[in-house]
Amino acid sequence: MEAQGRLKEVQDLFESILKQKGDVAKNYSQLVESILKDGTIPQKYKELMFVALSLTKKCEWCLSYHLKLAIESGATYEELIEVAFVSFLMDGSPALMEAVKMNDFYNELKGVR
Repeated sequence: MEAQGRLKEVQDLFESILKQKGDVAKNYSQLVESILKDGTIPQKYKELMFVALSLTKKCEWCLSYHLKLAIESGATYEELIEVAFVSFLMDGSPALMEAVKMNDFYNELKGVR
């Protein structure tokens, strides 16, 4: 439940921000939605970029959130593995080692375990 746990932590954080700073949270959400929706670049490809950035930045919370959205957008396991190798080229071995989490999170979110 590691990926699900990270997703819950993200959800809890944003719910807290919404209660404390509703206007800021709403503005942030609108910005995110406007960037994530299909445009010149389809959402699936944007999510693959976010997965790559999450790997290079070593952000488990970002990885779980954007991996879930990537899967929902139709990203395949093979595409995600290729993203991990692109991250490796940009950030070296640490980014590739983050792909261990990506693999575990993917299996959890797809119900493979």
